[in-house]
Amino acid sequence: MAQPFISVIINNYNYAQFVGTAIESALAQTYPHREIIVVDDGSTDESREVIQRYADRVQVVFKENGGQASAFHAGVAAARGEVICFLDSDDYWAPHLLERVAARWDDSLAMVEWRMECVDPDGKPLGRSFPIHTPYEGDLRPILTRRIYYPSTPTSGNAFARRAVEAVFPLDESFWRISADAPLLMGAPFYGKFAFIDETLSFYRVHGGNLHYGIPPRWERLQREVRHLLAREPVIRTHAERQGLRVHPRLVYSLPTLNLGRLMLLLGRRGIPETRHDTLAQLIYYGIRAVWEYDAPWNFRQRLSWMPPFLLAMVNRRKALYKAARLMFWSAREEDIARFVQEAG
Repeated sequence: MAQPFISVIINNYNYAQFVGTAIESALAQTYPHREIIVVDDGSTDESREVIQRYADRVQVVFKENGGQASAFHAGVAAARGEVICFLDSDDYWAPHLLERVAARWDDSLAMVEWRMECVDPDGKPLGRSFPIHTPYEGDLRPILTRRIYYPSTPTSGNAFARRAVEAVFPLDESFWRISADAPLLMGAPFYGKFAFIDETLSFYRVHGGNLHYGIPPRWERLQREVRHLLAREPVIRTHAERQGLRVHPRLVYSLPTLNLGRLMLLLGRRGIPETRHDTLAQLIYYGIRAVWEYDAPWNFRQRLSWMPPFLLAMVNRRKALYKAARLMFWSAREEDIARFVQEAG
């Protein structure tokens, strides 16, 4: 097929120290058939001054703060490409990324994913990467109607067909102020096939301000994470129903991480409205079941390592909470985990 025209949308909010590197990595792409759009979502630091330096080489959109979904909407409205890549402004790309995407692209695809490496603020590798194992390829609908996950990468590790983005949009801007890649990752595979490039092409900075990684555990952070993971289920259900597909009745219990987070909220007495009907017996049963049914290359020992929080929940709340926090917040320091558990009372 003809080489696709690719729109690169860089979304930024108060990342003045990183956004220049993200823009430079987009400008350095060896693939010529592309445009670069930088959306600043009402930054209050020096971001706009940094972005303005590139105004002769990129399209700049300055808007009032509305959150990530709002920035996505603004970027797509300005974009002309048949393929759309979102680049978070604290991440950056290898120079041949778009070339690899274009070589893999065809009209049957809804999205292409590639490997991302975690790095520190200075770009030093941290020995961790996304996705955690090699993804499936082809039609993901049979998987997503049974599970609210598949091996995926954050925002900067994906390219989407414009028709898939438009099928998923508009997003609820008030809810998806953060994690706005989630409805795209869950919804896009209903509108075409999925392909994976088994090569590290993006770099995910862990710098202390990320949503999921590199910051100490906080109860409000866990509540937010559980809320967004739960919201995957209605996204999947909506797009499945559009195509006459039925979803599994236990879909919302299919992700071990989500079951663990719900258990932590229950044990910590920090429930949210979305979890008000959770019971300890439910979460233990479905939590253990999801771990052993989790379709990942976990060995027996890895699956066994997820058992203590669920088993201890029946006899020792604090020990169960500690074990769960250690699994959930893998990058946290020991003293931060202890403080988190102590706050539960």
